[in-house]
Amino acid sequence: MTTETEAISDDALADVAYLSRSRNRITILEALRSGPHPSGRLEERTQASRSTLERILTELEERGWAERSPDGYVTTPVGERVIGEFRPVVTAMGSIRTLGEAVAWLPDEELSIGLHHFDDATVRRTTPNSPMAEATYLLELMREASVFRTLTYIAPPLSLLQSMRDSVVEGRMTATNVLTDDLVGYLRERPEQTPYWREYVEAGARIYCYRGHIPCNVFVVDETVLIANNDPDSGHPCEFIETTDETVRSWGRELIETYRRNSERLTPETFTEESRMSAEHTS
Repeated sequence: MTTETEAISDDALADVAYLSRSRNRITILEALRSGPHPSGRLEERTQASRSTLERILTELEERGWAERSPDGYVTTPVGERVIGEFRPVVTAMGSIRTLGEAVAWLPDEELSIGLHHFDDATVRRTTPNSPMAEATYLLELMREASVFRTLTYIAPPLSLLQSMRDSVVEGRMTATNVLTDDLVGYLRERPEQTPYWREYVEAGARIYCYRGHIPCNVFVVDETVLIANNDPDSGHPCEFIETTDETVRSWGRELIETYRRNSERLTPETFTEESRMSAEHTS
């Protein structure tokens, strides 16, 4: 019986090492993937010396990753697959470096896209010198928003809730919120918040209650995706990963929609005193 480590081919590791030791090898192989390139164009693109370029092209030929054509060098089907698989791995490693510990905020069981799509991400954290900076940033983002979607089990700060309500009431924003049943129960017990939620729904916001576990807190604000810190003991609900990557945005929208389809839509009456008392009596 072999372990996963033992099952890794030494030849495969050698191929990975060959590419990873030289940015020029990656650049050349990616260039050839887009079509035939004469050596002169490759020289301009890589800024490599002619001798370096010729050596790399010879090595790529020997590995079966590139071949000569009448119009210049081009990748073979094998070479095209090699660079197609290699680039996301390298970019994913860069994403992990960028995210650091925040990579744990991503939902493993629901993340159907690769980490390489987070290479442009920013991790926004609170600091002792600016404890409200990220909450302020989120508030400003919401004030400019026209479309707001969320899947969450955490309650927004009152200032953010007021901004959400105002934007929908004034017709500047459409909103779809999928909340856990625990969160809905928590909100109904907050008399300082329930009027805002009731007015929010009355103005056209669509709020849904999901009766089950939600693995992450995802907010899609126009073109921006925010994935919040999901550690309940962190004490920092306004820490989040921010990205405008199109693939991440599509994933976030689809994830929210998946949970929405399996949720119950709430009415304004959900956030009334009578509804709260009825829920307490039922429980």
